[in-house]
Amino acid sequence: MRVLSGRLVLAAVALACLFAGWRVVGQMQAERYASSDPLRALRWRPGDPAALLGLAERQLADGNAAAARVTATRLLEREPLQGQAFRILAAASEREGDQERALQLYQIAARRAPRDQATRAWLARHFLQQGDYPQALVQIDALLRVAPWRTDKVHPALVQMAQDAVFAKALAQVLRSDPPWRAGVLAALRHPKTGSPLAAGQVMQALQDEGGLSADEYSRWLDGLISQGRWGEAYARWASSANKPGGRLPLLYNGDFALDPSGTGFDWRRRRVPGVLMEFEPGKEAGSRIVHLQFLGRRVPNAGLEQALMLAPGRYRMLLRARARAVRSEMGLQWRIACAGPARVVGRSEALQGSFDWMDVDMEFTVPPVGCPGQWLRLENPVPSGAGQQVAGDLWLTGFRLKRQPE
Repeated sequence: MRVLSGRLVLAAVALACLFAGWRVVGQMQAERYASSDPLRALRWRPGDPAALLGLAERQLADGNAAAARVTATRLLEREPLQGQAFRILAAASEREGDQERALQLYQIAARRAPRDQATRAWLARHFLQQGDYPQALVQIDALLRVAPWRTDKVHPALVQMAQDAVFAKALAQVLRSDPPWRAGVLAALRHPKTGSPLAAGQVMQALQDEGGLSADEYSRWLDGLISQGRWGEAYARWASSANKPGGRLPLLYNGDFALDPSGTGFDWRRRRVPGVLMEFEPGKEAGSRIVHLQFLGRRVPNAGLEQALMLAPGRYRMLLRARARAVRSEMGLQWRIACAGPARVVGRSEALQGSFDWMDVDMEFTVPPVGCPGQWLRLENPVPSGAGQQVAGDLWLTGFRLKRQPE
């Protein structure tokens, strides 16, 4: 009797193991064929959720919305929170012409399957067609966060749509929150070949108005406009937010260095040049400062101090104050005004070298009517490259003024 009981137990264990093994095999086969052959997967495991979803998507792709609805409903009976099943039901409702029901179901799908790309893409298209740009951008933001590789297609679309001022403003509002795709879309807007000057201007200005541009982004925006030859636009956008002592902008900005040079737009720029040290010292007049340049006896093509100018055609006179101590170089240092266009150099100052106490330096020049959309003012070493470019000594500068001369 005891032997018979042992055999029955062993037989029961063997049957249980066989059943468990069969279930494991069935699950493995269902997972194997869930996408490629969902019907075959369902024969191995009739209620497999992945296979049911695959079958519903295939039925929908074949145009059989009714069958897709039945399969998606069957899937929800097994997994009531399955968000992608609601997306299938939504697509079936859309195929049947029930747009309102489709929207409701897609919104449920987005809540239950927030990473489902097809759901986000449909909702984005829907809200764009309705002109609800803030809601459309909510979906685009979610889509780009879960599928950043889609930027190659999404960014060009955003650039195109941002030519609409209303969309550009809505896009700027989203960019203010610093989404991970912000830098990419800003670069796409400013791209010299595939970007859009109109779209870039609208989005960047909207960000600037809301305080949503960093100093570096603002500077690169203006520099991009200048490099594209759009000097007038660059100056207008810079002037709209520039500090205006006395209520107006002088032809040469911040000539007494009372403000820290921002390096942006049409303010002074300080470039790092090996062999040149630059610092600012208090001036005699209240609020004014002096720039002190110390040259360490190395080869330097320029002093690293420059400013972009936006001068209309005509005659001008530039004045400044300078002081030097033992400035040694082959040809001295020289202020130069050069056009950004083919007109090239239009003015040079006298050479600054040796030692001298404070004195006035002035130069006259003429901006031609063509070939000079903008200008650069730089302190340069006129010697070509080579050993003769070595400069040593100290130079102090302040009191820059630029005046239009009568014709």
